[in-house]
Amino acid sequence: MPNLKDVVMFTLEISLSPSALASIKAHVGKNLPDVKSSHRCEAIGRGLGFHTYASALARAGSHTPPTVRVDGAAFTSYLVAHGFAVSGFALYRAAAGAALATIADAHPILTIWGIGSGQPRRTSGGRWETVEETVAKFRQYRADLIADGAINPFLASLALLRNVPMTKTIRNGTGSYLIKHIAENYPCTYPDGEELGPDYVPNGALIAAAIQAGFRYKTHIDERGYHDVNVSFNMSKPTIVDLDCEFRPNGARAQQRRNKLEARRYQFGLRM
Repeated sequence: MPNLKDVVMFTLEISLSPSALASIKAHVGKNLPDVKSSHRCEAIGRGLGFHTYASALARAGSHTPPTVRVDGAAFTSYLVAHGFAVSGFALYRAAAGAALATIADAHPILTIWGIGSGQPRRTSGGRWETVEETVAKFRQYRADLIADGAINPFLASLALLRNVPMTKTIRNGTGSYLIKHIAENYPCTYPDGEELGPDYVPNGALIAAAIQAGFRYKTHIDERGYHDVNVSFNMSKPTIVDLDCEFRPNGARAQQRRNKLEARRYQFGLRM
């Protein structure tokens, strides 16, 4: 396993479809309005690994859209050479937003809180939610998954998941709710050094990051027949325990480990 203290950045690769490229262009334009449009486009092309924006556009429209690695340094370098001192922050966030939209399209019941929106709840007045209210809540949670507020948690989760080996099967003890708590305690940055975490991570943003990283997941049904918002992954359970102990020393797993060590010391003392 890599040295956990050294792995503090994410790697972001996206499928460059025409819609993804259009989304990136719009997002960068919104966040860098003072940069000339032509310079923004050419910087995007470089940041996605192409010599020009036109070549990026051509490849995006090909029969098999390429998978590209987002390179904030190349994006920044082009703009600095043309008199605009910016970081790669805008490109990374734009590409992450496009990735979240792609994931949401492919997983139609994924929301910002996980799978679905949970069981119907009582309102503040004590009555149960109506069907219309439950549907409206689900739609809002879906919108939140692809909103700007989900981007940083998504990228922070990607940074954490670089530490986690993939297993052949989905394991117990790899629940998304546990891992999202580890992710929100994980110190990480953007590749150019801008601070990213620790910060709050919604369960659905962690699940989206796991999907983006290539992990598979298993859903669960609760006692009333609704989707549990949490899922399990094909991830190494020992690594997750190590991460929990490293970054959540007061977490449940860390306490369990301390209890086991104390029990072993006690047994060893008895034998002595």
